[in-house]
Amino acid sequence: MIFLSYNFFLVALGIALLSLKRKTPVWMVWINFFFILGVVFGNYRFDLTLTGEFGVHLLLDHISHYFLLLTALVFLAVFTRKMSVNLSNLLLVLLGVLNLTFVSADLFNLYVTIEAVSLLTFLLVVEGRKKVQYWSAFKYLILGTIGMNVYLVGVAILYAENGTLSISGLSENPFATSLITSGLLLRAGVFLFSIWLPQLHSEAETVISAVLSGVVVKSAVYGLLRMEEIVNWEVIEYFAILSALSGAVLAFLSKDYKRTLAYSTLSQIGIVLVSSITAPVYSLAHGVSKSWLFLLKDELPGRNTEEWKRLDFWTWFSLALASLSIMGFPGLAGFSKNMVLDQLHGWEKILMEIVFVGTAATFWRFLMKPFALSGQGRMKLYSVILAASSVVIGVSFANWKSSLESVLLIGAGLLIHFLFREYRIESYPLEDFDSMLGIYLLGTVIMCLFSLQW
Repeated sequence: MIFLSYNFFLVALGIALLSLKRKTPVWMVWINFFFILGVVFGNYRFDLTLTGEFGVHLLLDHISHYFLLLTALVFLAVFTRKMSVNLSNLLLVLLGVLNLTFVSADLFNLYVTIEAVSLLTFLLVVEGRKKVQYWSAFKYLILGTIGMNVYLVGVAILYAENGTLSISGLSENPFATSLITSGLLLRAGVFLFSIWLPQLHSEAETVISAVLSGVVVKSAVYGLLRMEEIVNWEVIEYFAILSALSGAVLAFLSKDYKRTLAYSTLSQIGIVLVSSITAPVYSLAHGVSKSWLFLLKDELPGRNTEEWKRLDFWTWFSLALASLSIMGFPGLAGFSKNMVLDQLHGWEKILMEIVFVGTAATFWRFLMKPFALSGQGRMKLYSVILAASSVVIGVSFANWKSSLESVLLIGAGLLIHFLFREYRIESYPLEDFDSMLGIYLLGTVIMCLFSLQW
């Protein structure tokens, strides 16, 4: 109960500080960081059903550990940046809600916590008070509500058949579980289901973008992992590969820095979901790398990467390390991609190798930028935190025998970068509300048909 009490305290404290208009002290996230380290490395676990089979089921296990650790690291890095009173307090509330989400293990509690995360996301994005932020947040809220209502229909069908909201022991119903999957894929950031993501993540304030791409989309990924026994993961895998390929192409073609990162998130979530076995580890690796890249945005000359003339050395160094991390350079967080490839065979493995080449091609653009040795400046604290995290993750999950393969994929990305670097898109397709809704409904229909077929 200590874990639950602690996180309810975080939520209550954030709300109280909002009312008092007092900023959340930075030491709160340091306390959270050491608390989560104690939970993870102390191997603290529980399995609680609070009010019988119809009530709340909470499960803290090894899957939760990865997501809790990711949340603690990203929030620690984000809170080293300057932010307003409201943003800091809303982020503290979000921190408590995310921690509670990552121990949720029943259909309704997952719905409640993911919806709470979504509402906080909306409030955080509109806090920037720009017209484009209001509009992108509004589209996210409406589409998300539709998606989670689809989820609830699936839950209602399962409850009518089984009389319980517990995930374990449910009877097979492909139609109901495909509706649940469709709702979670919309929140997770998967191509077809989540066309809202590039605009929302690229237009939010920098610290918020880092949290959204680094952690928030993982709440739905976590939900899917908890439902692994009842969802059709083979169908999810096909959509994951489509998302990985589509996101990689659009990220490569974009010349807007934040759009590149946002489309890359669509691709990386595809990599996460292509295997349920490696999803927790790769979620951690991606979250650290992507939040680092987003936080670097304010150190850069602008969003148009083609207008960058020369970067400060430490900015370039941090950007190069973060890029190598997401590219999968041996010893850094993304190197865990080899664990993903080890789970795949045949055409699936070939397609994912193409995705990794595309990812490398996208981020070679940043490594090739010139820099100035001014002798001034230093590496920012958030870069130090996330660089150390990336190294620890990369070394902890390294398969050094795959180093050559990883380097060859990155090298192939350099070739693609040089061959196609002149190709860029000026506008972004499918981002009007009608297209987003239509594509989501199309994805839901395809999901249902595939699930009924298999």
